[in-house]
Amino acid sequence: MQESGVTSAGEGEARMRSREESGTVRSVERALAIVELLGEHDSLGLEELHYLTGLPKATVSRLLHTLLEQGWLYRGLCDRRYRLSAQRLFGDPDQRFARQLVERASPLLSALAERTGLVADLSFFDGDDLHVVESAVPEVLRRRYPSNRLVVGLKASLADSAMGRACLATLGDEELQRLARRHALPDETLRLAHRQTHDQGFGERIEGSWEYSVRLPFLIRAVALPVHRQGRLVGSVALHWPRDQDSVERVSRRHLDDLAEAVDDLQRSLG
Repeated sequence: MQESGVTSAGEGEARMRSREESGTVRSVERALAIVELLGEHDSLGLEELHYLTGLPKATVSRLLHTLLEQGWLYRGLCDRRYRLSAQRLFGDPDQRFARQLVERASPLLSALAERTGLVADLSFFDGDDLHVVESAVPEVLRRRYPSNRLVVGLKASLADSAMGRACLATLGDEELQRLARRHALPDETLRLAHRQTHDQGFGERIEGSWEYSVRLPFLIRAVALPVHRQGRLVGSVALHWPRDQDSVERVSRRHLDDLAEAVDDLQRSLG
């Protein structure tokens, strides 16, 4: 006969299981809250998720790490913000493919940046506009680039940026005319960029122009190559660097093969 006030081994185990299950359910609820917030806001940082969930930072960080490991999230190279991964996005197929493009390119951009010592940028072409979707800054340049260099989400100029000019070189005359009308540019501007890039073999930035709202404290130079998926233009990859660091001629001679290799690897990964 069991004495009063004494808990049996079976009851103790049951209570322990109950506490563990309760903790597991609570963790799932918190993780789902983070997923829901990211679905609503597209991208959020740790501080924002801490504020919106009301959870301790350590708890949010732990949940984010688990969600990253399980393939639910992607964390940006450039802005360090969290986003739902491509396989967890539903709805707009272009948005889902753009996210897939970023995820496939991310390790290649990081490796390219460290190997060349230059910044590696990725753009996505939606048929009308060119969007900067990722950027990798090598360790040797991080002190020169301000922490607010958040170009992800901004549009690159088709006529002036290396990324845009790389894309133009692969388009036909009718498409160039359509884009010229859409962007209120003279037809000859895009045709000239097309010819120059096609003859040169890579897109080169027009020096002195800057199309982003976020400005750098120095001028830059850049070269870029287009990215295709099953014969369709989907964007471009660029290398850029402070203008006082090197010339386009020397960089293209030393690193254009590295850039081409990264683009080839990305295109293969896209299938």
